[in-house]
Amino acid sequence: RAKRSVIIGDPQQLKHISALSKPRDSELQHKHGLVDTRVGWMYSVSSLYDVAASVVPQQAIVNLRDHHRSHGDIIEFSNRAFYEGRLRVATRYRQLKRPRNAEPGVVWQDVRGKVTRPASGGAQNAPEARALVAALEDLVVTRGFNGTVGVVTPFRAQAQLLQQLVEGSDGLTSARERCELLVDTVHRFQGDERDVMFFSPVVSSDMPTGGLGFLRSNGNLFNVAITRARGLLHVVGDRAAASSSGVDYLADFAGYVSAL
Repeated sequence: RAKRSVIIGDPQQLKHISALSKPRDSELQHKHGLVDTRVGWMYSVSSLYDVAASVVPQQAIVNLRDHHRSHGDIIEFSNRAFYEGRLRVATRYRQLKRPRNAEPGVVWQDVRGKVTRPASGGAQNAPEARALVAALEDLVVTRGFNGTVGVVTPFRAQAQLLQQLVEGSDGLTSARERCELLVDTVHRFQGDERDVMFFSPVVSSDMPTGGLGFLRSNGNLFNVAITRARGLLHVVGDRAAASSSGVDYLADFAGYVSAL
């Protein structure tokens, strides 16, 4: 009902998930006589940001440039790949928490895994998951890191396996509350952040074609996943497989980390 409004959002991150089905949305559109004038406003299809961006003049769109969350090495890849280099790093480095004797930024732990497709679908990489949880235990239990920690992956099946492995570790279970440990898919991390993030890309030998197609068509998932980290992003995965995956942003990211 306002005369003017401000819509804030980021089209390079995840779209809203509608609990309203398309058939029900269409039914409501017809019921209230909105089909002719507001068909593009269906909540099951368009976010409020999408609607606003489609109707306001270009000069009314303001890009917020200053990034305050992550170390420069973490955000710089997304800055180049998704934001056309428009972002400026304004992070206060002195406030970043990272493991003792570890440099802030991005590290890639190379693990030659093997991908399987569970009966429920998706993609799962058990060797990669085990290596990630071992690195997580080393950080949280052995070294006693007292910052916040998260584990993220694009695939639900991999997230479930990681959760099972974490729950099977007494040390990690005990430290969960202290570290605000969250292990889940990218959608659970939208708008969230951690001092240290572990990322499991899953891509390795025998990667299903459907899994690669899912990654190719969901670059926004990757952008959100790697930018949840404040001080350290720890990737555990097959770097060679990522480089040759045919998923452009993932291949570019593998090269980016190698050059750091």
